[in-house]
Amino acid sequence: MRRSTQHADRPSPVPGPPDDVARVVDAVHGLPGRPLPGVQAEALARALGGCLEATTVTIALWLPLPAGHEADATVDHTVEEYRWPATDAEATAPVTGATPVRLRDGEQVLADLVIEPPPAAERLRRWPELHAVTRLLVSDIQAQLVTAAAERLIGQSVLLLADTRLRAAGEMEHQRYQLERDLHDGAQHHMVALQMSLAMVEHQLDAGNTAEAGQHLDRLRELLASTEEVLHTTATGLLAPLADHGLVAALTARLEALDTVTLDIDPELVGYRYLPEVEAAVYLACLEAVSNAHKHAPGAAVTLTLATSRRGLSFEVADTGPGFDTEGRMPLRQLAARLASVDGTLTVRSSPTTGTRVSGFVAL
Repeated sequence: MRRSTQHADRPSPVPGPPDDVARVVDAVHGLPGRPLPGVQAEALARALGGCLEATTVTIALWLPLPAGHEADATVDHTVEEYRWPATDAEATAPVTGATPVRLRDGEQVLADLVIEPPPAAERLRRWPELHAVTRLLVSDIQAQLVTAAAERLIGQSVLLLADTRLRAAGEMEHQRYQLERDLHDGAQHHMVALQMSLAMVEHQLDAGNTAEAGQHLDRLRELLASTEEVLHTTATGLLAPLADHGLVAALTARLEALDTVTLDIDPELVGYRYLPEVEAAVYLACLEAVSNAHKHAPGAAVTLTLATSRRGLSFEVADTGPGFDTEGRMPLRQLAARLASVDGTLTVRSSPTTGTRVSGFVAL
């Protein structure tokens, strides 16, 4: 009679003390509070060491690759290890390179358990109840670690979204401020000139000078067309003419059509280009100074002087208006701040009956 040898190479199950399985479960689930997964894994390694009479137990958990990890054809997971005893100095037997006990959930690998000495590892393999309980506990610990990693990723995403929204709001606010400043610098003096021309038309009509009123109406039409162009330029980019044609050409295009403004520009500046930030600061400062002169000294003659030297670029906007008492204070702080952004300086000189001079200088 022949005896079947189909399962002769498989070790027979060896039951252990029944209380040991419960002791392993209690070691993990009986931890106080809400223990972290790592604390649970350490408790499980310690409990297994006691049940199996092992000298060392290492639980190498398999975890999915973190988000953003550069893919490697040979690597599809990371490993997080928990060891008992915590240091080699506490171990009572040397590591002999035992074959790991691999725990699976179907096709998914949960962890590799390296247990020393080898007979202790073999005891786990032949103890089905303890093996099953260990697999369930490891599966739960692994799930907690994966969930924690996902929550961290979600938290980072929320912070990134909040930061992106904050940056977008800041950029919108900056653009709004930039538009306000461009309107102030580019269109305001045209609006002031329109008001002055309209007042002159009314004055001539009241005086019965219809011919003079007609001339001022023609001037008013020109200013309206110019203002429309300025508003269009502001909408599409106030500094576009400056970038395309340079400081002298941009200032001439904006100011030479104004009857009350005289341009005195150094011939050496024609066609000469400076750094874009310097040209923008001086250009906008000149427009604002002229606009202020029209606003506070209506009808007064205004002269813009633009000169260059070895020291740098300078400008002056002088008007023949009534002037004012500066009383030791520095007016036009916004204009001064604009020039300071390119290491320039601003000087305002004025007194009653002497007019006002706004001078700027940028060292080059």
